[in-house]
Formats: sequence, structure tokens, C-alpha cells
Amino acid sequence: MNSSISMSGDVFPAAIYRRLVSPVKTTLPQLNRRQAGLPNLSSLGLDLLAASKLQRLIWPVLPLLSLAAYATVFSMQYYLLLPLVFVLHFLVAVTFTHDVLHGAAGFKPRSTEWILFAMSILLLESGHAFRQAHLHHHSHCLEQDDFEGSPAHLSLLGALKAGPGYIVRHWLHAYRLSKNPTQKRWMLAELYAAILGIVLAILVLPWTAAPLTYCVFMYIGSCLYPITTAWLPHFKPDSSILGQARSLRGKIIPALLFNLSYHLEHHLYPQVPSYNLPQLADRLDPYFAKLGVAVFHVV
Repeated sequence: MNSSISMSGDVFPAAIYRRLVSPVKTTLPQLNRRQAGLPNLSSLGLDLLAASKLQRLIWPVLPLLSLAAYATVFSMQYYLLLPLVFVLHFLVAVTFTHDVLHGAAGFKPRSTEWILFAMSILLLESGHAFRQAHLHHHSHCLEQDDFEGSPAHLSLLGALKAGPGYIVRHWLHAYRLSKNPTQKRWMLAELYAAILGIVLAILVLPWTAAPLTYCVFMYIGSCLYPITTAWLPHFKPDSSILGQARSLRGKIIPALLFNLSYHLEHHLYPQVPSYNLPQLADRLDPYFAKLGVAVFHVV
């Protein structure tokens, strides 16, 4: 694929795109299992949608447990451990929210709306905007109007430069995309909740710095979205269907990333929950081998 796909100036600063992107429009084949000629999920095994009793019990409460770990470490003044604990909390919260917005966490539609709202408070960003932009990314992967995937067309430095304003542009992009007034109200409510959370964190600063420190960590995490959600998982995309996303295989690093590294598999079968992606990858290996799909192996 020609990496010089044109991007709108309201996705990232125009100066970055004038330097890195030419005004060429490219239509890409849609990245999904039908276009790729891969089997349906029932052929691979519907057990890939299942969760054990332990997974059903632990998965929804892990974001709260990791938040409690952050509060405990802060209260005990183990400040050098805070970044490590926060990274764990951030990955858990983002991965769980990701499963929820895809309907892969097993919640009913009404519950999903409120869970997205609750996770918005934890992440200090709009869960409904996350869903709107992310599902658009799946249906328009790396196309001109794919905000979430657009950093894949940048250099590493360009993706890093896009980070500081990313979360604001992400919300604006999702709000413009949505045609549903109810979804827009959710997005506005989550925006106000995030602003209120930051204001409260500042107001309680004379008594504790924990909430404001949390807000700073969350902002830093959001600045890395262009790298972690687009540049790395769609590294050097090409024009083939299965060349638009990458799969990073292994035991330790994918587990530490809560299986978010199985990005190609996720795009092909987004209904599979994150904790079952390694099994999905194993079952897809024979098909990938026939199609000449390269996967990357790490520890």
C-alpha cells in the first residue's frame, strides 16, 4: 500500500501531514475475515466466545482492583512503584473497555451503556466516543477518514507528536461521526464527567495529590494512543487485506499486554474476547500459513 494516503487536517496537525503525506486517495480492501477468505467463527469453534466462571467473575472487577492497588501504593508512599501499578491499571481498564464496546464481554445492551460510562470515569475519556471511533476504524481500516488508524501512516516521531492533542481530537472525531442523538448525549455526559473529575482532583490537592497524579498518568497514557493503537499494530501496512494489521505472538509480552498484540486476529474476529485471542491465533495459523501471512514472535 502507498503509505502516503491523504489525511484531513482536522485529524492531526496539518504541518505533520504536509511533511509526511501526499494528496493521494487510496481505497483499501476491507479488513475482515470474509474479504480475506477465512472461515466463520462457528467453523473455528464457538467456544472462542465462551468464558470460564473465573473469567466472568474476575474480568469486570479487575479495573477496580487495579485502581485499589494504585490507591494503596500511593497511600503507602511507594512512589517509585506508582508508574508500574498505573501501567497495569491502564492496560486492564483499556482492554476491558475494548471488550465491552465490541460486545465481547457478555453484557446486555443497556448494561453496556452504563459500563462504558463507568469506564469513562476511570479512564477520563468518553467510552461512547471510544466505541464510535473504534468501530469506524474496524469498518474503514486505514482509509482516509479512519482517525484511529491514521497514525499508522506517520513516522514514529510523527505519531509521538500527535499524542498530546490526540484525546481531544478523538472525541471531536467520534462526536462528528455519530448520527445518534442518544449516543451524542452519552459522549457529552462523559466529557463533563471527565472535566468534573479533573476539577475535583485539583480542589482536593491540599489534602491529597493522589487524584491529580492519577489524572496526569491518564493523560500521559492517552498521549501514547497513536503509538499503541495504530502505529505499532498497523506497522508498515501494505495493500493486501491481511497486511493492514500485525500479529505479535508469544507467551510473556502478549500476556503483559492483555493480548492486545493479537491485532490482526482481533480485526478478523472482533467478537472474540481478549482472553481467548491466543487460542484463536493457534487455530488461524494453518490458514495464515497457506495465505503467506507473516506473524512476529517475541518472548
